[in-house]
Amino acid sequence: MSLSKKVPLVMFLTSTLAIYSNTTRADHGSMGFGIGTASPIITQTGITLPAGMWASGVIAQFTSFDNPSPSVLHDLSKDYGEVHSVKSQLTPSVFAAYGVTDNLTLGVRLPYVQRFGVSGGVDHHGGHHDVSDQGNPGGFGGVSLFSQYRIFNSVDNLNHLSLVAALTTPGATNVRSAGERLETHFQPSSGSWNPAAGLSFTRAMGKVSFDSSILYTVATEGAQRTNLGDTFDYNVALSYAFVGTARNNLFVGSNNSPWTGILELNGQWQDRQKTAGLTEPNSGSNIIYLSPGIRYSGGKNWNTALSIGTPIVKNINGYQTPPDYRVTYRFVVAF
Repeated sequence: MSLSKKVPLVMFLTSTLAIYSNTTRADHGSMGFGIGTASPIITQTGITLPAGMWASGVIAQFTSFDNPSPSVLHDLSKDYGEVHSVKSQLTPSVFAAYGVTDNLTLGVRLPYVQRFGVSGGVDHHGGHHDVSDQGNPGGFGGVSLFSQYRIFNSVDNLNHLSLVAALTTPGATNVRSAGERLETHFQPSSGSWNPAAGLSFTRAMGKVSFDSSILYTVATEGAQRTNLGDTFDYNVALSYAFVGTARNNLFVGSNNSPWTGILELNGQWQDRQKTAGLTEPNSGSNIIYLSPGIRYSGGKNWNTALSIGTPIVKNINGYQTPPDYRVTYRFVVAF
């Protein structure tokens, strides 16, 4: 592949590493890991970076939750025991990725997890319930390491299938509120080593491209003897180049389309949390977002994208703060 095509291709691939967040449960933001300009924002594509190419940038996700008032949370604790709520969460990240070969991409992501308006309802023995304000905890979410190996691409370069592997390392687990260490599910990181594996696929079809990806993450026991639960992420997406003819939706020079519209379905199943071997009843969920988005390619080596997701499926065990909407933003540079 010539350099003149490699650089534009990287512009499409440069969201390479928004790996899943190490935070889980319904009130923890999920972050997918998508690549592509004429491709999705959250869903991972099957395309890898060309050999010798770097991509880096900033990814931020904001999630707003439908949190109850303190009085409602107090009443909920009577029925559900110890419950909590979160107003919103912001997860900015920086990332870098490198094309080791045309078929192998490696990357790293450094996230910061900031929650706002955390409240907890405590079930005391004897039927007495309290609601406590636990502030706005934030901290380093742990390093996420990422690899993608393309195992198939068709002769016409329109079909791509890749294996994906990732590992999240421990981050901050000692954030406190009012002198007390917060529970692990409030912490920026679970304090565990969480491996993940999955598949991603891309099919380019003229002005349209189709992408899908799956990723299973094994959650191990982390801080305070807590296992936040395995996750299974599943995504599908359609992308449309508004202007010109996109020969294969990979090269800026061939599709001549700075604007790309995107529609995604982003789902995550979450297993129940266990602490010291005991299962938390207010944990575990299956949430699916409908996520329309737009991407602008302002040059041959950078692009920016915005996605707004609305949960259309919210199957939650017990009581957990349900998500209201989430916004994902990316700015990426290739070199």
